[in-house]
Amino acid sequence: MNSPHQTSVPVIEQTSAGSGLRWWSDSFSWLFGELARLGVWVGMLLCCLLILTPLHWVPLLGWSASHLLWFVFSGGLMVAARNTQMGQVPRFGELFAGFGPQSGALLGAGLLVLAATLAVVGLMLAVGLGALLGSLAGAASLESVAQRTATLMSIGWGAALVMLLCLVLFVPISMAAWLAPALIMLRGARPFDALRWSLQACGRNLGALTVYGLVGIGLALVATLMFFIGWLVLLPLVFLSTYAAYRQMFAADDVLDPEPGRPAP
Repeated sequence: MNSPHQTSVPVIEQTSAGSGLRWWSDSFSWLFGELARLGVWVGMLLCCLLILTPLHWVPLLGWSASHLLWFVFSGGLMVAARNTQMGQVPRFGELFAGFGPQSGALLGAGLLVLAATLAVVGLMLAVGLGALLGSLAGAASLESVAQRTATLMSIGWGAALVMLLCLVLFVPISMAAWLAPALIMLRGARPFDALRWSLQACGRNLGALTVYGLVGIGLALVATLMFFIGWLVLLPLVFLSTYAAYRQMFAADDVLDPEPGRPAP
């Protein structure tokens, strides 16, 4: 596989809110256009989960390694999504395409996202623990049972506010990470540029992103009701719809050179 050389600043398209629904509908048509595509996608995601799940059994270090590998696997799955959109049956080996020339950039972007995530978690623990200790000390100094009860109840509200703050901080991190694997694999973007462009694209398309997220929540509920089988179908749709969003927001016409044996787009 040849490495892409497109590193110039891309033009970020602004789409309508209805595009969020279109990304999902495109992913459905691509995935179910041929039964073999669905089979390969389910196989790739199952293999990915089988590799990554045991890493979560190792505290912190395993979780961090799983996060970085997930970023690399996502790069390969963007190649598979591109080929699926072209009407082809993706190859199972495309799951590992991210371990090629772009692996360093994918790992670099994953490390930046991991560092930002740990910083937010650290802030949450520092603020939350500080507020908890302060409230407990204040409650201990009070003589009235009613005052102590009110002070202890405020701990719950404080914890809720800390969680809300963290969720707000996680939103831009998620936006930056969302399209970064596609930008790295299909445009040859550097790690920081990929994260920055992904964040900018999401910021310019908040309406479409909101619709996309709401539909995704609905699909996740349906998949959960169908237990494991539902998620086997939803996970490929998530990656395909991500590629659909990337393709529209970045007017993606400059992709990786075709693999040997693959026709040109």
